[in-house]
Amino acid sequence: MRKVFISNVIMNQITDIPYQSREFDLGGKAFPVPICYLMDANIEPGDEVLIITGLTQTEKLLKNYEIIKEKMEEILSAHQAKGTFVTVDEPDAEEEREKQDSLTFSGFLKKVSDAIQDGDRLYVDMSYGLRIYTLATFIAMNYVQKACRDVRIEAMVYGQAFRGQNKAPSVVDIVDVTALANINALVSDAKPGQKKELDKFLSFLID
Repeated sequence: MRKVFISNVIMNQITDIPYQSREFDLGGKAFPVPICYLMDANIEPGDEVLIITGLTQTEKLLKNYEIIKEKMEEILSAHQAKGTFVTVDEPDAEEEREKQDSLTFSGFLKKVSDAIQDGDRLYVDMSYGLRIYTLATFIAMNYVQKACRDVRIEAMVYGQAFRGQNKAPSVVDIVDVTALANINALVSDAKPGQKKELDKFLSFLID
């Protein structure tokens, strides 16, 4: 069983804004992005680990990736585990406008899903990156759960910035959206005429 951690690089400058969560125990630790929390909370000694990161090849994002990767390597070392790092290219929306098309976005989905294999356990951070790549990642996760054998999402999180009355965020909440991914897998199997029955089931799950 391999543990796979999936995210996109944060586009803004990494700062010391604290992360907190009502649903996870962060143990008083500081993390540059939520995917680092997922790694720290779920890696055990001897684990086989794959880290997939969507990355635009610009100076700012490459710098952010190096900061995040360094923290990930520290986490791997602390948990006595080794990891393989894979990046999936995201064309620069400003400089490579001609590549911002359906083929590019679908290709991103395929590259992410191609990296997943039977038996993988997935930990996904949906917080950052252009919206279209976040959507492509979500679709890829739904696809691999259905197309692979014994693949499942163990955790999916979203970093929600809380700004209050200030423009700059004062804190980022790590929100557990795993149930949303599971509901998506369920409703994608719905057949015509099942809505009334599924509405009752969803009410039971959600209420």
